[in-house]
Amino acid sequence: MPLSIAATPFFARIAEVSLREVDRGLVEAAQAMGASRRHIVWHVLLPEALPGIIAGFTITLVTLIGASAMAGAVGAVGLGDLAIRYG
Repeated sequence: MPLSIAATPFFARIAEVSLREVDRGLVEAAQAMGASRRHIVWHVLLPEALPGIIAGFTITLVTLIGASAMAGAVGAVGLGDLAIRYG
């Protein structure tokens, strides 16, 4: 649980960067066509930022597994503990 809480801001920052990298021209074009804010988010921003968000999720997951392994090596329970005992 603490690892998940610690990883949330890390992933949020990566998702924010992915969303900020979406070309402003696409957003302006959607606004010019009369799209609502919700429509722009769901149909323009998210599909364009999805590869970056998925990559960020993958990085976060790998970081969580590494942190769990380090925690298990120093005596906490989790994946690291299983790796030390049976690996």
